[in-house]
Amino acid sequence: MAEAVAATPRRHMARGVACALAGGVCWGFSGTCAQLLMDGYGVPALWITCARMVIAAACFLFMTAVRDWRSLIAVFRDVRSVVQIAAFALFGILLTQVSYLTTIGYTNAATGTALEQVGLVLIMLYVCVRARRLPRVREVAGLLCALAGMFAFATQGDLGSLAIPPEGFAWGLLSAVALAFYTLLPVRVLGKWGSLLVTGLAMLFGGAAATVAVQPWAMPVQLSGGALVAIVAIVLVGTLGAYMLYLQGVADAGPVKASLLCSIEPVAALVISALWLQAPVSAWDVAGCVAIVAMVVLVTEREEAPADAAAGVVSGEPDPPLFAGRASELGYYADRPATREDFAQVSRLLEEGRQAIAALGIDEGPKKYPSSRRLMRSIKDGTCHVVEDARGNPLAVFAVSFSPDKNYARGIEGAWLTETDACPQPYAELHWVAVDEDARHRGVGMFVLDRAERIARAGDRASLRADVYERNVPMQRLLEKHGYERCGTIEVRDVFGRQKRRVAYERLLR
Repeated sequence: MAEAVAATPRRHMARGVACALAGGVCWGFSGTCAQLLMDGYGVPALWITCARMVIAAACFLFMTAVRDWRSLIAVFRDVRSVVQIAAFALFGILLTQVSYLTTIGYTNAATGTALEQVGLVLIMLYVCVRARRLPRVREVAGLLCALAGMFAFATQGDLGSLAIPPEGFAWGLLSAVALAFYTLLPVRVLGKWGSLLVTGLAMLFGGAAATVAVQPWAMPVQLSGGALVAIVAIVLVGTLGAYMLYLQGVADAGPVKASLLCSIEPVAALVISALWLQAPVSAWDVAGCVAIVAMVVLVTEREEAPADAAAGVVSGEPDPPLFAGRASELGYYADRPATREDFAQVSRLLEEGRQAIAALGIDEGPKKYPSSRRLMRSIKDGTCHVVEDARGNPLAVFAVSFSPDKNYARGIEGAWLTETDACPQPYAELHWVAVDEDARHRGVGMFVLDRAERIARAGDRASLRADVYERNVPMQRLLEKHGYERCGTIEVRDVFGRQKRRVAYERLLR
């Protein structure tokens, strides 16, 4: 995570700032709606929390499925990402809401908000420690302005108003830690999967846990027309909009800037309450607003150009899609026959494939397969293919051969689905599947199998064969999931006469 929080590309900064500010405004509006529900309609805060999370999760996941269903399926093959999202759901989203509401129960809304903002200090300290740097002058100045604004809102100039019971102080500090978790935990998965998918799954996990614990169906809640409108507003604006926008701000502008900018929330709540609910506004409220606005000006000041160079940013590279991470971009890949100019990149991908094989405990021997000479011949023949993303970056390599395989002619312990000696040859062979390490667990392997089958069909072949090391269980699972049938085992001989056993697979295409 150190690299993820150490530097942020400048080209994302403006969008990140806008999203973080918009998220804070949405939360301010949500707070006003929640206050209306609790004070005007007697709806318990925990009931609101469960309802907003469960309904929002359904909306998030529906939008994700419509926009990019590949990522919604692929994320569950990435166990590490699912664990990180679950941790974000429990220790970020859920703990933040529970600790904040409990703090308010022991104190009041203004004091609870002020204590929660101590998390800004924790976020800045964490980022600086991981990045091995001191806080920047503008960051410190912005932090002081944010805390001063919160202090003005919370105390209204009366220092005695912060005299709180020990339980309230303890829960307030816990809410500050939860705010830090909420901002820092999803940094890596946001860049990988995007704020839409991450927020949807986190809402699902957190909402399920909260519903089981709170049992909102047992609460005597009667919703009238006005209450239903407020609930809809909280879900659409204060949950769907706020969480997506804030997390997009974290992904684009970084956790420090996004968390500081989100301090605009009480300003938005104050303005909305004054205009909508005719709530009174004091001079200390105005002073708090001025301090928060000063923080926004400090934090959003344009970075110096050398910061981009230090981060290794290519200024001409376009922004990733809004609310989407790199995994969603991988949904726009295509394949083409490799050319001579691809030789170095293809060799790199094949080498990463060999390293993945070695990590499974498989010893392929000292000789590389395929050899450089054989690889170049495959490129010349047009049987080697490269998979690219929308920017033309190579993600994977595979080969589909139409020539007879001498290893298949030696026989099989089992039975192929087609006749090996039939004329014309009924099968094509899939070889050399290798996926870039950063593109794994995101559906690229399934795309390779789809494309290989289309190529085999275009060559008028009735089936597609593949052979896999016995210990290469991940590839075997992928083939079987894609409809390949395990036919038996074969002996593969290299140029030195050494024999290795492989599991043979075949898929009928007609």
